[in-house]
Amino acid sequence: MRYASHVVTTAVLIVLTAVQGVTAQTASDAWKTFVERVDVGTELNVRLTDGRRIRATLIGVRDDAVLLQPKTRIPVAIQAVPYDAIVRMEPRKAGHSAGKAVAIGVAMGVGVFFGIMALIVAAIGD
Repeated sequence: MRYASHVVTTAVLIVLTAVQGVTAQTASDAWKTFVERVDVGTELNVRLTDGRRIRATLIGVRDDAVLLQPKTRIPVAIQAVPYDAIVRMEPRKAGHSAGKAVAIGVAMGVGVFFGIMALIVAAIGD
């Protein structure tokens, strides 16, 4: 009985290790395919296996890594990020969020209101 449990445990560990290796290879190939279809100059949000998040511009594609120019306050050198170090990568959304659009609309409304009030005061003063 004890021998059978050791055999089953060993078999399960071997299967899990093999599946994990296949998944990692497939993920690297998937990221390479994704990056080859994205235009150079596209802004990307990238999450790495070490937990870092990078907002960067795609500079180029190599067989072993993707070339990214991180968007930081202080300019840094172009980084070659290996495909197997990437957990998630997606293009940055263009445009404004709903909250930002509302704030812009309110600010424009207030500006127009005070502009009209200034015109009325100027007309009355004449």
